[in-house]
Amino acid sequence: MKFLIFKMLVIIGILIAMPMIYMGKFDPLAFFDSGVSNGMAEFEALKAKAPKGLSSVVSDKKVQVYKWRDENGVMQFSNTPPPSDRGAEQVVLDPNSNLVKAIKIPEKEKQEPKAVARIEKPNPYSIKGMKKVMDDAKGVEALLKKRQEEQLKMLDGI
Repeated sequence: MKFLIFKMLVIIGILIAMPMIYMGKFDPLAFFDSGVSNGMAEFEALKAKAPKGLSSVVSDKKVQVYKWRDENGVMQFSNTPPPSDRGAEQVVLDPNSNLVKAIKIPEKEKQEPKAVARIEKPNPYSIKGMKKVMDDAKGVEALLKKRQEEQLKMLDGI
């Protein structure tokens, strides 16, 4: 009996965890890996994987960068010049330049608000509303009859 209860609890736990894993809310590998990594925080693990010698991304000075394609056709960027046979392009990044140009919006003349005529729609559940609905239906019926007569005339001519 105890084994049956334990088995049911395990199945319920799996059924609860599966949608969370599927939607990306829970990562079981990261959960179990955190206990194995000797208490190293996730940020420290990412920092350990990062290449050494990277300077700060944010700078208030002009930065000189070399841009070239390697033998596999992948675009490479570096602050040191590549081998001479690569044909690198030298790019200077100026922190005082804006990459996105501002859009000037033309000023519109202020127009006086026009008086909007309110069209009162009758409530379709009122007596007037029902009369309007019936009149509209009769108008549609008349249009359809007229169209049918025109089609019959066309068919008689064939």
